[in-house]
Amino acid sequence: MPKKSALETMIAFVQAYLDGAISRLDFELDFNHEMIKLYPKMERENSQIADCFYFYLAEEGVDQAMALSDAAHKKLIRKQFKEFTAAMRDGMF
Repeated sequence: MPKKSALETMIAFVQAYLDGAISRLDFELDFNHEMIKLYPKMERENSQIADCFYFYLAEEGVDQAMALSDAAHKKLIRKQFKEFTAAMRDGMF
């Protein structure tokens, strides 16, 4: 089985939260840790996609969602994830 790229790992992590496989608490505790750990590798793999993921999910998602209710938090992360995947699908990169 081939090893996942750093971006694939982060995408799977966000998707697991959106699918309900991990709690909000686990997501919030682990998201920044995983970004710090994996971002350098994501940048080496593709710096533009890494920056796009960071903008949509970290800056405009997690960083903006701290004071939100659980439902509003998940809604914002889902919206930002869709924005990221739309940018990928539209061939921004």
